[in-house]
Amino acid sequence: MGTNYARPNIHRAIPNVLSKMQLLKIFEGIEEIDIFVACLITLFCGLRISETCNLKKQDVDLESEKVVIKNSKWNRDRVVMLPRSIIPLIEKWYRLNKESEYFVSDRHNKQLSPVTLSKKFRDALRKANLFIETHKDAAGLPRHAYTFHTLRHTYATYLLEQGVDLYYVQRSLGHVDIHTTQIYAYISNKDLQNKFNQA
Repeated sequence: MGTNYARPNIHRAIPNVLSKMQLLKIFEGIEEIDIFVACLITLFCGLRISETCNLKKQDVDLESEKVVIKNSKWNRDRVVMLPRSIIPLIEKWYRLNKESEYFVSDRHNKQLSPVTLSKKFRDALRKANLFIETHKDAAGLPRHAYTFHTLRHTYATYLLEQGVDLYYVQRSLGHVDIHTTQIYAYISNKDLQNKFNQA
Protein backbone atom coordinates (compact mmCIF):
# COMPACT_ATOMS: atom_id res chain seq x y z
CA MET A 1 0.00 0.00 0.00
CA GLY A 2 1.19 3.48 -0.76
CA THR A 3 1.81 6.21 1.75
CA ASN A 4 -1.38 7.95 2.84
CA TYR A 5 -0.52 11.62 2.55
CA ALA A 6 -2.76 14.04 4.42
CA ARG A 7 -4.57 16.44 2.15
CA PRO A 8 -6.41 19.68 2.85
CA ASN A 9 -10.15 19.76 2.35
CA ILE A 10 -10.77 19.70 -1.40
CA HIS A 11 -13.47 22.32 -0.94
CA ARG A 12 -11.07 24.80 0.68
CA ALA A 13 -10.17 27.57 -1.75
CA ILE A 14 -6.49 28.33 -2.20
CA PRO A 15 -5.99 31.85 -0.82
CA ASN A 16 -4.29 34.68 -2.66
CA VAL A 17 -1.00 36.04 -1.37
CA LEU A 18 0.81 39.31 -1.97
CA SER A 19 4.17 39.64 -3.71
CA LYS A 20 6.94 41.82 -2.31
CA MET A 21 6.26 44.50 -4.93
CA GLN A 22 2.55 44.51 -4.10
CA LEU A 23 3.34 44.82 -0.39
CA LEU A 24 5.61 47.79 -1.06
CA LYS A 25 2.84 49.54 -3.01
CA ILE A 26 0.32 48.89 -0.23
CA PHE A 27 2.56 50.14 2.57
CA GLU A 28 3.54 53.19 0.54
CA GLY A 29 -0.16 54.09 0.45
CA ILE A 30 -0.67 53.93 4.22
CA GLU A 31 -0.36 57.47 5.58
CA GLU A 32 -1.30 56.91 9.23
CA ILE A 33 1.55 55.53 11.33
CA ASP A 34 -0.76 53.52 13.63
CA ILE A 35 -2.32 51.72 10.66
CA PHE A 36 1.13 51.18 9.14
CA VAL A 37 2.41 49.58 12.35
CA ALA A 38 -0.74 47.48 12.73
CA CYS A 39 -0.38 46.11 9.20
CA LEU A 40 3.34 45.55 9.69
CA ILE A 41 3.03 43.42 12.82
CA THR A 42 0.14 41.52 11.21
CA LEU A 43 2.32 40.69 8.21
CA PHE A 44 5.46 39.82 10.19
CA CYS A 45 3.65 37.76 12.86
CA GLY A 46 0.75 36.27 10.87
CA LEU A 47 -1.98 37.68 13.09
CA ARG A 48 -5.72 37.67 12.59
CA ILE A 49 -7.29 41.13 12.50
CA SER A 50 -8.93 40.60 15.91
CA GLU A 51 -5.56 39.56 17.35
CA THR A 52 -3.92 42.74 16.08
CA CYS A 53 -6.67 44.90 17.57
CA ASN A 54 -6.63 43.01 20.91
CA LEU A 55 -2.84 43.07 21.22
CA LYS A 56 -1.45 44.94 24.21
CA LYS A 57 2.04 46.36 24.60
CA GLN A 58 2.73 44.13 27.59
CA ASP A 59 2.29 41.10 25.32
CA VAL A 60 5.01 42.25 22.90
CA ASP A 61 8.35 41.28 24.46
CA LEU A 62 11.05 43.10 22.52
CA GLU A 63 13.85 41.60 24.60
CA SER A 64 12.93 37.95 24.03
CA GLU A 65 11.58 38.75 20.55
CA LYS A 66 8.22 37.13 21.17
CA VAL A 67 4.56 38.13 20.94
CA VAL A 68 1.99 36.45 23.18
CA ILE A 69 -1.43 36.16 21.55
CA LYS A 70 -4.07 35.75 24.26
CA ASN A 71 -7.65 34.45 24.02
CA SER A 72 -7.53 34.03 20.29
CA LYS A 73 -9.75 31.79 18.19
CA TRP A 74 -11.06 28.81 20.19
CA ASN A 75 -9.92 30.73 23.32
CA ARG A 76 -6.37 29.54 22.80
CA ASP A 77 -3.14 31.36 23.64
CA ARG A 78 0.00 31.06 21.54
CA VAL A 79 3.47 32.56 21.20
CA VAL A 80 4.71 34.02 17.91
CA MET A 81 8.31 34.94 17.17
CA LEU A 82 8.88 38.67 16.59
CA PRO A 83 11.31 39.32 13.72
CA ARG A 84 14.32 41.28 14.92
CA SER A 85 14.20 43.53 11.85
CA ILE A 86 11.03 45.35 12.97
CA ILE A 87 12.00 45.86 16.63
CA PRO A 88 13.62 49.31 16.05
CA LEU A 89 10.43 50.52 14.36
CA ILE A 90 8.31 49.23 17.26
CA GLU A 91 10.57 51.02 19.74
CA LYS A 92 10.05 54.27 17.82
CA TRP A 93 6.30 53.59 17.73
CA TYR A 94 6.22 53.17 21.50
CA ARG A 95 7.86 56.58 21.93
CA LEU A 96 5.06 58.11 19.86
CA ASN A 97 2.26 56.08 21.41
CA LYS A 98 2.93 56.30 25.14
CA GLU A 99 -0.58 56.65 26.53
CA SER A 100 -2.43 53.56 25.35
CA GLU A 101 -2.08 50.05 26.78
CA TYR A 102 -2.88 48.66 23.33
CA PHE A 103 -0.24 48.10 20.68
CA VAL A 104 -2.38 50.18 18.32
CA SER A 105 -5.32 52.29 19.44
CA ASP A 106 -7.84 54.85 18.25
CA ARG A 107 -7.58 58.60 18.79
CA HIS A 108 -8.92 58.17 22.33
CA ASN A 109 -6.26 55.56 23.19
CA LYS A 110 -8.93 52.89 23.20
CA GLN A 111 -8.88 49.59 21.36
CA LEU A 112 -8.83 49.98 17.58
CA SER A 113 -11.83 48.30 15.97
CA PRO A 114 -11.37 45.58 13.31
CA VAL A 115 -13.88 47.41 11.11
CA THR A 116 -11.73 50.55 11.13
CA LEU A 117 -8.50 48.66 10.49
CA SER A 118 -10.08 46.69 7.65
CA LYS A 119 -11.42 49.88 6.05
CA LYS A 120 -8.04 51.61 6.26
CA PHE A 121 -6.38 48.62 4.64
CA ARG A 122 -8.94 48.66 1.83
CA ASP A 123 -8.07 52.33 1.26
CA ALA A 124 -4.41 51.33 0.87
CA LEU A 125 -5.39 48.56 -1.55
CA ARG A 126 -7.30 51.09 -3.66
CA LYS A 127 -4.26 53.39 -3.82
CA ALA A 128 -2.15 50.45 -4.95
CA ASN A 129 -4.76 49.45 -7.57
CA LEU A 130 -5.17 46.12 -5.78
CA PHE A 131 -8.78 46.42 -4.62
CA ILE A 132 -9.91 43.89 -7.20
CA GLU A 133 -13.39 42.41 -7.19
CA THR A 134 -13.33 38.72 -8.12
CA HIS A 135 -16.96 37.65 -7.78
CA LYS A 136 -20.14 38.05 -5.78
CA ASP A 137 -21.06 35.65 -3.00
CA ALA A 138 -24.40 33.85 -2.56
CA ALA A 139 -25.88 36.99 -0.98
CA GLY A 140 -24.78 39.13 -3.91
CA LEU A 141 -22.02 40.87 -1.97
CA PRO A 142 -18.73 41.58 -3.78
CA ARG A 143 -15.65 39.54 -2.88
CA HIS A 144 -12.16 40.81 -3.51
CA ALA A 145 -8.81 39.24 -4.36
CA TYR A 146 -7.07 40.82 -1.35
CA THR A 147 -8.23 41.74 2.13
CA PHE A 148 -6.56 42.43 5.47
CA HIS A 149 -6.49 38.67 6.09
CA THR A 150 -4.27 38.31 3.00
CA LEU A 151 -1.39 39.60 5.14
CA ARG A 152 -1.73 36.45 7.26
CA HIS A 153 -1.84 34.23 4.16
CA THR A 154 1.27 35.97 2.84
CA TYR A 155 3.12 35.41 6.13
CA ALA A 156 2.38 31.67 6.12
CA THR A 157 3.37 31.23 2.48
CA TYR A 158 6.60 33.16 2.94
CA LEU A 159 7.60 31.00 5.94
CA LEU A 160 7.14 27.83 3.90
CA GLU A 161 9.10 29.27 0.99
CA GLN A 162 11.96 30.01 3.39
CA GLY A 163 12.00 26.37 4.46
CA VAL A 164 10.20 26.68 7.80
CA ASP A 165 8.70 23.35 8.85
CA LEU A 166 4.94 23.02 8.34
CA TYR A 167 4.46 22.08 12.00
CA TYR A 168 6.00 25.37 13.14
CA VAL A 169 3.85 27.32 10.67
CA GLN A 170 0.79 25.58 12.13
CA ARG A 171 1.82 26.56 15.68
CA SER A 172 2.60 30.11 14.64
CA LEU A 173 -0.78 30.57 12.95
CA GLY A 174 -2.66 28.89 15.81
CA HIS A 175 -4.33 26.30 13.58
CA VAL A 176 -5.91 23.39 15.45
CA ASP A 177 -5.79 21.12 12.39
CA ILE A 178 -2.61 20.84 10.32
CA HIS A 179 -4.80 20.22 7.24
CA THR A 180 -5.75 23.89 7.46
CA THR A 181 -2.07 24.85 7.30
CA GLN A 182 -1.30 22.45 4.44
CA ILE A 183 -3.23 24.63 2.00
CA TYR A 184 -0.21 26.97 1.98
CA ALA A 185 1.99 24.16 0.67
CA TYR A 186 -0.05 24.38 -2.54
CA ILE A 187 0.84 28.06 -2.87
CA SER A 188 4.46 27.78 -1.83
CA ASN A 189 5.86 26.02 -4.89
CA LYS A 190 9.34 27.53 -4.82
CA ASP A 191 11.10 24.16 -4.53
CA LEU A 192 9.00 22.75 -7.34
CA GLN A 193 9.77 25.73 -9.55
CA ASN A 194 13.50 25.36 -8.84
CA LYS A 195 13.36 21.68 -9.81
CA PHE A 196 11.63 22.52 -13.09
CA ASN A 197 14.20 25.25 -13.82
CA GLN A 198 17.08 22.87 -13.11
CA ALA A 199 15.52 20.20 -15.33
